[in-house]
Amino acid sequence: MERLARTGQLVSELHAIVDQLEELYPGRKFTPDGHLVGSLGEVTAATLFDVALVNASTAGHDALTPDGRTVEIKATYGTSGVAIRRTSDGVAASLIVLKLSKEPDLEHEVVYNGPYDRVHSQLGRFQNNGAAIISLSRLRKLNAEVPATERIPGRRHA
Repeated sequence: MERLARTGQLVSELHAIVDQLEELYPGRKFTPDGHLVGSLGEVTAATLFDVALVNASTAGHDALTPDGRTVEIKATYGTSGVAIRRTSDGVAASLIVLKLSKEPDLEHEVVYNGPYDRVHSQLGRFQNNGAAIISLSRLRKLNAEVPATERIPGRRHA
């Protein structure tokens, strides 16, 4: 838990720096994205859920459950949606999507926790980069339909 608290503090400091940069350069965005947000989402999910992270950039999944299910983890600070990529290795068994909070005292939102196929079947056209965007509102609706038995269990201390 100490590591989680320190991570929250550092992320808050990072966002304070982003805010200062945006004040210095009006009209420019310095939003953390890409690998940084992905890694923050992965370590947050590993703290909240009973999963073990695999090596970074493992094709098709980011973590494994104790019973061997593969888990893809997506994270965003945004309010619109996330990109879901298709891989040559197929899709993971489960998907966790988090909306991360910039504030250390606010909880991250679990937007979706359930079977990957349930989301994959709802994706629209894949773009040239191999990704399709799905809205957070759509993911919330899908999440409401996931039975508890199909969710990745949370950690007791989280």
